[in-house]
Amino acid sequence: MQVDKIEPSLDIKKIRFSEKEVILMAEIGLNEIPTATDFVEYASEQYGMSQSGIWYTLKKLKKEGMLDFTEKGEVYKPLALTEGGMKVLRNSMMSAGRDVGRVAEVSV
Repeated sequence: MQVDKIEPSLDIKKIRFSEKEVILMAEIGLNEIPTATDFVEYASEQYGMSQSGIWYTLKKLKKEGMLDFTEKGEVYKPLALTEGGMKVLRNSMMSAGRDVGRVAEVSV
């Protein structure tokens, strides 16, 4: 018996993003690093964040539908923002008076 997976619509929920999440999404949005593993190493060196903390954040953002990347046992997918992630990043960066250093709250 096949069971369909129903995912909540991004249009009806509000998600709060921390400074760390916004910074990582902005870096990922540059599309300069193709794999999550390479990105974790880069971000750890660049921002002084722990690698385990970055992995936790990436997996959380993936679960929320903001990112896509390959995890163990999956077919290769490059590290990238999803459509929802791009929308969140645009909204958080374009909002008047908002800067990356603040916690972003964006309707997606």
